[in-house]
Amino acid sequence: MSDQDIHPDEYSKLRSICKYYIDSYNALYQLKSDKEEEINSIYKMIKTELIDSRKHLPQNIIQDILNIIPYNNRYTKSYLSLAKLVSDDYHVQDVYNVQPISNFLFYKEYGIKLCKSYDFDKNKFKNIDIDNENTIYRAIMLNDKETFITFTETDEFDKNQKLQSSLYPNSKKEYSLLELCCYYGSVDCFKLLITKFHSEITQTCLQLSFLGRNADIMSECLKHQKPKRECMIYAIASHNIDFVTFLMNEFNININLNYCCNIGCPKVRLAQRSI
Repeated sequence: MSDQDIHPDEYSKLRSICKYYIDSYNALYQLKSDKEEEINSIYKMIKTELIDSRKHLPQNIIQDILNIIPYNNRYTKSYLSLAKLVSDDYHVQDVYNVQPISNFLFYKEYGIKLCKSYDFDKNKFKNIDIDNENTIYRAIMLNDKETFITFTETDEFDKNQKLQSSLYPNSKKEYSLLELCCYYGSVDCFKLLITKFHSEITQTCLQLSFLGRNADIMSECLKHQKPKRECMIYAIASHNIDFVTFLMNEFNININLNYCCNIGCPKVRLAQRSI
């Protein structure tokens, strides 16, 4: 299934008009690098196509960049770096409607409070240092199977342990180890958990697999769970039109266009318009 499956001529025409906007936001949501060279390349695209073209205010771009973090928190520092580049180049002083955790992380990294009216003392952020060295969560994040195995062989290991962290889409939810594997697309750790420890594949596993974008994990989850509306939310957040059309065509799940607007996903809006 591909972009061209949806009324090719009309879709191609619409996509061509919005090409640079779509490509810029896809690059942001699908970011998978912490290398300075790639970060600068994405920033150059954003600067040229979105800001200097006067299509978007730099404040809005910073807001959008920082609000991506819960959907792709492995690259938190990359998003913070991109936001800082925009902030420095355009002398941005205030940014509104940034999620509290992202606002706090930017302040923690650079000592700059983007939303001046926000009181950090009112929020107690939970487990925001999950990427620290030598933790089982970092092993999952990196799909480091060997390190993950060493954790499972300790007396303290609990296959049913869960993590609640402010860094994930639902900061109040406790996520199992298997659900975290799905979020990160960590297929080696995922397979170990389901084969050796018989971990349960939950509806949350399936939902998060759309963010992790690993075909093997998603396929296994679909054997145990049927997609629900929440899956479409994460499919849209993945900025992968194939996931969206799959859910529409195979499971008759509708697109929430308001949500597309909230996460900068015009490609999905165009697909919906073309149907």
